[in-house]
Formats: sequence, C-alpha cells, structure tokens
Amino acid sequence: MKPSLYVRMARTMMQIIKKARVPPYLHRKSNHMYTVWQHLILLTLRQYECKSYRRFVEFLQESFGMMQYLGLSKIPHYTTLQKAAARLTHGILIKMLESFVMYCRIRKIFAGIDSTGLSHGQASYYYTKRLKLRRKFVKISICADMRRQIICTIKIRHRQRHDSMDFVPLLEQSVRLAPVSTVVADRGYDSEQNHVASQNIGIANTIIRPKYENLQVHKTRGLHRKNMKRHFDWDMYHQRSKVETIFSVIKRMLGEHIMSRYILTQNREAMYRIIAYNCYRINWNCLLILDGFYTPILCIYLVLRLDYRRV
Repeated sequence: MKPSLYVRMARTMMQIIKKARVPPYLHRKSNHMYTVWQHLILLTLRQYECKSYRRFVEFLQESFGMMQYLGLSKIPHYTTLQKAAARLTHGILIKMLESFVMYCRIRKIFAGIDSTGLSHGQASYYYTKRLKLRRKFVKISICADMRRQIICTIKIRHRQRHDSMDFVPLLEQSVRLAPVSTVVADRGYDSEQNHVASQNIGIANTIIRPKYENLQVHKTRGLHRKNMKRHFDWDMYHQRSKVETIFSVIKRMLGEHIMSRYILTQNREAMYRIIAYNCYRINWNCLLILDGFYTPILCIYLVLRLDYRRV
C-alpha cells in the first residue's frame, strides 16, 4: 500500500532534520518521553493542516499511520506541543530551512526575491475598514529557487519597511548555501546599491525591473540601472512570477493568518509554515517539472511510453 502524503512528508522531514544535525534531545537530563524530532515533525504537520493545537491533537487520534511511523505510543497533550514550539529556538528552524538546498541538490540557485504579508488577526477586511482599524501583519521576504520552487532563505519583519532593505541580506544568506547564478526581482528592489551589491557578491545576472520604465535612459541615475534598461531580458524576468505562485500556494493551502499573539511565537509559526511548504513541494510528485513549467500532459505521455517499452 502506498504511504499517505503525511507519512511521506514525515520521512522528508526526518531526513532534513538529520542533515541539519538537530540532536534528538536538547539536554541529557530532559524528559525523554518525546524527542525533538517528533516535536518538529508534528509542529510542521500542524501548519500543513492549518489547525489549532487542540484540533490537531484530535486529528492525530485518527492518524494511525503517522503515529506508527513516528513511534508514538501515546498522543501528546496539546500543551506539550505548545511548550515545544516555545522551547525550540529560531536557529534550529533556520538550519532546517537551509538544509532543503542540500537535500534537493541545488548546485546553482536561480534566485527570485519578493515579499508578502500574513495577517495576525481574524478580523475581516470589512470590519477593519468600517471601524477604521489598522490591519497588522507579519512581513515575510523570501529568496527562492525558481527551478525547484524551494524557499532557501527568509527574513521576517513586524513593521512597515521598504522591500529594498532585505535584498542584500537575503542574497548573502543564499550565497552561503550555494552559488547564485541569476537573481530576479520586481521594481520594488530597483536601486543602484542593490545592483552594485549583487555584483560584489559575484552574481553574473541581476534582473530588476526598472521603476520608471518610460523614463529615458540618459535621465536614469546609475550606471547599472542604465545598462539594465538597455539590455533588459523579459523572458528571464518573467520567471519571477513563480514567487507569486509560492505565495499563492502558502496562503491558499496553509492559511494567510498567523494564530500566535506574541512576536517570538509569530516568527516561529511563520518558519514552520515555510518548512511545511517546502516539504509539500518536494513530495508533490503528481506533476512533472520540465524547463521550469508544469506539464502534466507530457508526464502522462512519458508514462505511457515507458509502459509501451516494457510490453
């Protein structure tokens, strides 16, 4: 019998945890009832199901295959998962997120940088507009590989800041993981400093859409911005739309609201959500990726061709 998607995601998570070298226990004298690995997998699956702690524990009571794979003889209490989420540090989650690049064997990163927001309130848009309330959100800036659509690095903010501030830090973190061949970004990152910084890092192609496209070249400030206007590659730039696809999948499947109230737990909940998305993307094998586009018809053709050769 083919294992379920939850078991496959748990297996992927177990390999990611081992590559990140996360210890099974944080202290030798700690309560050895549950391991850190089990807590990380359960917290990631909770974000994939987009449930509260109490509802997720009730969901585990019907997940016999998951309990059997994790080796859990007893379902943990919902407060156990709450305390584990507060105890596991942000550094452990960063190591896990960076291990996806090693797991997917990405040799060169085709980087796409963009940002989005996750609201941490359940109030509707009509309610906030009617009472003239300020909608609070958690800003997430990511650097993802456009070929595999895997998120490599992330930057979380809780105040309104310009997108251009996170461009260089995201690239520097990505270069530590694997060489970056090309980076694409929208007009919010159009700055001469970003072009110079990416060139100093060693990135050959930096494709950032000009902020003022109709402005003449000789009136544009900056040498790199002028060269970008003269030789702008639209075909390569349109690969940036895959970042919007990543945000769409995260918000539609995993939810666009953050349930936590405190800043510390909000950051970790956002990290678990990103890790859950990467696990889902790796295990989604129903479609075949060729040349950066989903081609299910070609996938069916290849399967039929293999069956014909066997006959």
